[in-house]
Amino acid sequence: MNLRQLAYFRAVVEHQSLAAAADVLRVAQPNLSMAIKQLETEWGISLFERAGRGLTVTETGRALYERAAELLSGASALDQEMRAIGRGFTARLRVGFTQVSIEIITEMVARIREEGVAVSFSLQQGEPQLLEMMVEARQLDFAVTHMPVANSGLGVEALAPLSIVLLCREGDDRWRTGDEITPAALADVPLVLLRRRSGGGIYERIMEAFTAAGVSCSVVADSTDISAIYTLVERHVGLGLLPVHAMHKPRPGFAMHAVALLPTPERLALIYPRGRRQLPAMQRAMDLCRAILRSGEIVEPGSAPRSCGADLTMP
Repeated sequence: MNLRQLAYFRAVVEHQSLAAAADVLRVAQPNLSMAIKQLETEWGISLFERAGRGLTVTETGRALYERAAELLSGASALDQEMRAIGRGFTARLRVGFTQVSIEIITEMVARIREEGVAVSFSLQQGEPQLLEMMVEARQLDFAVTHMPVANSGLGVEALAPLSIVLLCREGDDRWRTGDEITPAALADVPLVLLRRRSGGGIYERIMEAFTAAGVSCSVVADSTDISAIYTLVERHVGLGLLPVHAMHKPRPGFAMHAVALLPTPERLALIYPRGRRQLPAMQRAMDLCRAILRSGEIVEPGSAPRSCGADLTMP
């Protein structure tokens, strides 16, 4: 067995045919067929059921696919890490983040680079469930995600609270009251909400809050992408209802207003594998994320705090 054989096998499973996998890999189809037959012969197993030109992966094949995907991912990460060291970096950090926490991660990376630490980064955006799986599988060194964290095997630190804000176009003075907006004020207002692909989250909590207040919530669209929500607001489809942290500033042309909606705030969290020795670069990166999440500013030894971003001051 070698990694190339496993990579060929994985491609055939994912593309469901030898011909399609050969096109993607840019190799001759007989080479793929031979690699799979070699694996089957070596282990005395059947990876595919063959019917004419069609291939159906067997249960054994599915089990191999899961292990092969994990092994190939680890090999790729190792290759990238060694290449980074060869270019003069002392470490390669793999960090995950959600749509809401992107500013925190980019600030952390910028600060690491400003400090002159010889570290390269691999950044992965994903939903909380995916990030938990990747941290558990050691495909990520750590991630900034949302509470609650379902995986009890991970190290978890609940940190910065998230505020719910109404996102509108700049100049929309209907919401410039100086007070937090109540659910009653949003009755029948077309809204665009952030929603996870799977599992419960902020969308469900917002809907429950409207129900508890006895107010109708008119959701005209939901999206997993905050950028799409900005575009929908810009196109007058509706107003956004978003969770944001203190570092987030609205894009030019937009305004945000605080909404009094959830009895307890959503929170961001830092997650990492338990029992893993942390390299100095990883420890510094996590410490920077903690500082940013807890206070919105980084305190450097012997210096005054440096603001990481404007406070979330609602107009």
